[in-house]
Amino acid sequence: MQHKSWPDLCESLLDRLEAKGENTTTERAEFGVLMVDCAMRGCGADLGMKGDGSNGN
Repeated sequence: MQHKSWPDLCESLLDRLEAKGENTTTERAEFGVLMVDCAMRGCGADLGMKGDGSNGN
């Protein structure tokens, strides 16, 4: 089993909650703020969007 990065894990968990009918609007917004804060502090999180075309995906 390949381990996910913490941003991918959070995204996966939010997706699973949404699939069960939960509203995750607030959590997704808070996650976005945390990711930006992390990036500004240089925590090393990869903030590139998957499939955005910049890397051939």
